[in-house]
Amino acid sequence: MKKRIETLKKPKTWIAAAIVLTILAAGVVLALQLHRPIAKYNPDRDDAAQVYFTHMALAADSNRLLFETGALPEEYSDPEDGNPTVSYAYATVLEVLEDDSFEDPDTENVHIGSQKLLVEITTGEHKGERLEIMNYMSKLFDKHAKKGTSLLVYILSDRAQDTLSVSVMNYNRQWILFALVAVFLLVTVLVGGRIGLRSILGLGLTLAAVAFLLVPALLRGYPAIPFTLILCVLVTVVCFLLLGGLSRKTLSAILGTVAGFSAACLFALIAGRLTHLDGLEYNVAETDTLVQAKFQGTPINIRGLFVSGIVISALGAVMDVAMSVSSSIDELKTVNPGMHFRQLFRSGMRIGRDAVGTMTNTLILAFAGGALVNLLLIRYFNWDWKAILSGDYITHEVITGISGSIGLILAVPLTALIASALCARTGQPKDSSK
Repeated sequence: MKKRIETLKKPKTWIAAAIVLTILAAGVVLALQLHRPIAKYNPDRDDAAQVYFTHMALAADSNRLLFETGALPEEYSDPEDGNPTVSYAYATVLEVLEDDSFEDPDTENVHIGSQKLLVEITTGEHKGERLEIMNYMSKLFDKHAKKGTSLLVYILSDRAQDTLSVSVMNYNRQWILFALVAVFLLVTVLVGGRIGLRSILGLGLTLAAVAFLLVPALLRGYPAIPFTLILCVLVTVVCFLLLGGLSRKTLSAILGTVAGFSAACLFALIAGRLTHLDGLEYNVAETDTLVQAKFQGTPINIRGLFVSGIVISALGAVMDVAMSVSSSIDELKTVNPGMHFRQLFRSGMRIGRDAVGTMTNTLILAFAGGALVNLLLIRYFNWDWKAILSGDYITHEVITGISGSIGLILAVPLTALIASALCARTGQPKDSSK
């Protein structure tokens, strides 16, 4: 009997592996096709140069998309003016030569003033060079440095003029972030074991899909909502096959997840139409940057980003509740093969309702946490409630939170329905000993 079960599992394992490898191969091919310069420069030299330096200036803002750096293409530059380059590097403070800064008690001891630093570049083409730079600090930019502090610096180099301009951008946080990620991976493996390892692999593939497929595709004019939905389906299939292999439980979870985030997408589309909100009004500064990039030739679909973001933000929670319901129903059927469709569905709904109560709070509180600063400002300025309810920001946050929650809630009955139907069809297993 044991050998028979193992024989039946092998074909399913190979099929699951084939599906995962096929999706991954298709993703790699698409990623390679999307790997080309983001900005399509205007053929006119002056306009192109202006676009380039606009993108370069935007790159100085660490909270914005960092456009591709490097030398200005020859066809867009004037040889007599040289060929300035911009880059980022890490630098270590060797000595604080002057320090005119002070701690402002009115702004919770933020450093205000300036420092004259002797730094050594530790990465990039200027590695090993020692320079004296100024570090200006204000209420909105407090990067106070000491001897030994590692900084991220912005370097503007002009070979023709033989000049090198270096300014402080931020602290070097890479090793701290690597350490935090290592702790997360270690805890996941220690607690989750093999399943934890598979979940880490699935998470890595999901992040890779967003970084190397979704973002480049959107910047190149792919329709945002359809592409996001297709990518979410493929990510769901790969993650669940890695976690549970090819089984009725996995199939139920996949179908339930797809149904859940599709419902969230549909609700967001309808709500956006009813409220006349398409994402262009949400963040004026960042949206204006995208509009300028589109005007200069980057064919990004800005209006679709609003709904696409909602689908992505809801995907993880929907996957969680769908797998919980599907796994529970599958386990009930395994323990009691005689359970019928109606019994399985009722049990799945009871289990799913408990999950909905906590997961909905998780989604709503996550959005509330992200909006905490703005909520404080609303309360501080005592804005009129009519302006608050009709404002773009609040409307966006409400639609985002409710859309994700509705997708999560609907995933429960849909997954329970699908899982119960699949499990009920298997019937009671026959005794192979007869």
